[in-house]
Amino acid sequence: MYFDLVLLAYLTYKNGMRAKLKAQNAVLWSVITLVCVTVTYFIGFVFVAMVFCAKNVNMQQLSSVDVKTKQAIAQQIVQAFSDNPLHLITVELFGLGGYLLIRYILNRRPDKKEPEVHWMDKINDPMA
Repeated sequence: MYFDLVLLAYLTYKNGMRAKLKAQNAVLWSVITLVCVTVTYFIGFVFVAMVFCAKNVNMQQLSSVDVKTKQAIAQQIVQAFSDNPLHLITVELFGLGGYLLIRYILNRRPDKKEPEVHWMDKINDPMA
């Protein structure tokens, strides 16, 4: 759990610094990264629960109104995730994919434009 938070903070910081280098709003891109990674974590969790844990968990019972049945299914999902650590790694990789998506979008943005200096201005400059 703590690893996830540290990783999320680090990835958010990295994209914020990348945005600053591209002359973009670093806070905005950090928030976008945070939201995207969180959403892809959730998508990864649902994907793993529906595809890989379908044998161990009866998902059809989720439509019932009974709270005890839903708690039992939650316990089954927790048990399925704790039995196989590859399920958690898969969810982590989904989150990493969210970070990489935002990083790709930031890399496609143009770099900060440096002021152009004409070569004639360099001739008369004693510091050049």
